Amino acid sequence: MLIDHLSWPLAVAHRGARSTAPENTLEAVAAAIDAGSDLIEVDVHLAADGSLVLCHDTTLRRTHGVALPVAGLTATAVKRWPVRSASRLGLTGWPDVPTVTLNEVFARFARAPVAWLIEAKYPPAPAGARLDAVGDAVVDHVFRWDLAGSVIVQSFQRRPGLRAVAAGLPAGYIETAGGSDPRELADQGFDYYGMRKDAPPERIAAAADAGLRPLVYTINRRSERDAALAAGAAGIVTDDPLYLAGRAPGPDLYALGTWPHGHLPSPVNPVTGVLTGSALELAPARMEAGVPGNYTAAVLGSLSHEAPPESWTWDVRVALLEATSATRSAQVQFCMGSDVGYHDDDHGRVDCYNVLLRPNGTLDLYAAADGAGVRIATATGPAVPVSATDPAYVPLRIEVSPTHVGVSRLDASGVVAAAADPRFRGGYVGVGVRSVRARFVPGARA
Repeated sequence: MLIDHLSWPLAVAHRGARSTAPENTLEAVAAAIDAGSDLIEVDVHLAADGSLVLCHDTTLRRTHGVALPVAGLTATAVKRWPVRSASRLGLTGWPDVPTVTLNEVFARFARAPVAWLIEAKYPPAPAGARLDAVGDAVVDHVFRWDLAGSVIVQSFQRRPGLRAVAAGLPAGYIETAGGSDPRELADQGFDYYGMRKDAPPERIAAAADAGLRPLVYTINRRSERDAALAAGAAGIVTDDPLYLAGRAPGPDLYALGTWPHGHLPSPVNPVTGVLTGSALELAPARMEAGVPGNYTAAVLGSLSHEAPPESWTWDVRVALLEATSATRSAQVQFCMGSDVGYHDDDHGRVDCYNVLLRPNGTLDLYAAADGAGVRIATATGPAVPVSATDPAYVPLRIEVSPTHVGVSRLDASGVVAAAADPRFRGGYVGVGVRSVRARFVPGARA
């Protein structure tokens, strides 16, 4: 796919679709293509034999479990160790998968309907010759596979990109501090400017005004995407292109009962949680009631690629593994107006409904306006067993119509808490815990 034929702004898959499959692997690239990505970003290191090995870090510690420098090994040596998906990257359910080279990626996907963003990596304190060498190696791969016009070469150092410019290829420069002059970069021949998502909007706009196309990273929420696009971003670099772009044909993963995309499986999930198979286990930093750190939550994403229907249901099973008192709660938030998150201090307060399941059997339904919750329905049923060794799952069904919201226990208790409240609609879902440790397993959406 030629870059000039892409539709802007771009959906850029970060290290492949790394929230779906192990990063920088053939599996991650395939997932990114299936998700409808425009541009696939992968990281490459120059190995000791001149090969380009896909790996983000300078060593194999995080991704492979061995503390060896990538640059000091041949590709054959690196490939002795697979990418350790479950233990290192948090993608439980994935087997370990092979380490690959850029040559192997292009051999399989060179004719796929995507373009490529190849990020040239390097050891700490690299010499100029080393930076030139990795840039030249990427350029060589591009022409060897007849992909000129379909590849952007980028790096946190300028020299690899300048080697691409000299070869007539598009290039990008990435930075974290925001100290470069966009006009100088444009004068040097750069076309793209990688910028952090916390870059001031005026700096993103300045890059665009200088003729650069800002690619903003790493964005995993639609609310962050919308803010970056409003500031002038030309591309959104995301771990989850399916959620951010929603362009892929085929089945709706949310309706199939998987966890809603948008936040959860990412290795950079900022909550204390463990994803084991289809179950998400959450625990606060502190279990004591009424103390800072006794609450945590995760925004999971949207129940739909597009606007949700007027009426829908969503099932979830909840097990309480540990609790400090009978009135603490496991929580499910839903019908939010955006995916910024409930009580998310980084983004402000939002409007949503909040279901609270307490160990004493109480089922509460709150409406939170601008983050301030008011209970609108409650019901009491049998106490919920609390056990880490023999968890008992309570099945809950959340139901939304144009005029009503409600939650019911689908066990023998038949407890229902419902209210006529049409204020908030959406389709974004999150889970949380307050002074409890809980496990959540999603069901289907209808």
